[in-house]
Formats: sequence, structure tokens, C-alpha cells
Amino acid sequence: MSNFKRTWIVAAAACLAVAGMLLAQGSEAKDSPQSEGTAELAAAKSIEVTVKGQNICLGCTLKKEKDAGAQCSIYGHKHVLRVANAAAAGKDLTAMNGWVLHYLETQASEDLIKKHHGESLTIVGKVYPDERVLEVVSVN
Repeated sequence: MSNFKRTWIVAAAACLAVAGMLLAQGSEAKDSPQSEGTAELAAAKSIEVTVKGQNICLGCTLKKEKDAGAQCSIYGHKHVLRVANAAAAGKDLTAMNGWVLHYLETQASEDLIKKHHGESLTIVGKVYPDERVLEVVSVN
């Protein structure tokens, strides 16, 4: 077989593979239901929420779950909230489930940043979705 034919066969196979992957991605997006609250989160600069989740140290968690090289004993803990569920105006925001929200450093979040390692919490506040930041108003 000539080099010209081989090149065309390889190019055609590559095009078919790419087309197949694109079609598969398109059908997955169509078939999968959109999480509740996705549109609200995408459109909002900030959104007032009640979130339930676990106050975790990001470094300790990454070290434990993904074998990261975190050294919290030297540099300190960096606490964040791993969201279990969230609601805004009585409407579930399932799109936020599993998110890691970083605390905006304020007087209201000071204890969460320094203490409550591993505790389950309910927090009322404001989420900045693009930044994945939670401004704490109160902790229940």
C-alpha cells in the first residue's frame, strides 16, 4: 500500500474517532438531567443560601484522599466547607452538592477557619458561585 493511501486511511480513522467522541459528549449532555439550581448559580453574582456540610481542612483531606503533600502540622490548617446540600429561598440547589466553598475571612467566619475541624455544620450566608466563596452570616 502506498504512503498516500496509508495517510488517508489514518486521517479518516482519526476524523471518525473525533466525530464519535463529539457525538457521545452531546448525547450525554442531552440525556443527563440538569441539577436543580444550575441556572440560578450560573446567572448569579452572589446568592443567599443555607448550606449544610462538613468543615474540613483542605490540606488534610487532600493528603488523606489523594495523597497530596500537604504539611498542615507545619503551615496550619486551611478549613473549607464541603457542601452536602444547599437551599436558597426554599429551593434546593443540588448543583452545589459536593462543592468545596472557601470562607471569606470575616469576623463571622473566624471560628470556622480556626476551629470545628471535621464538624457537620449548617451555615447561613452568601455564596459567590464563580469564586466558590462563602460569606458567613451565621452558624447554626
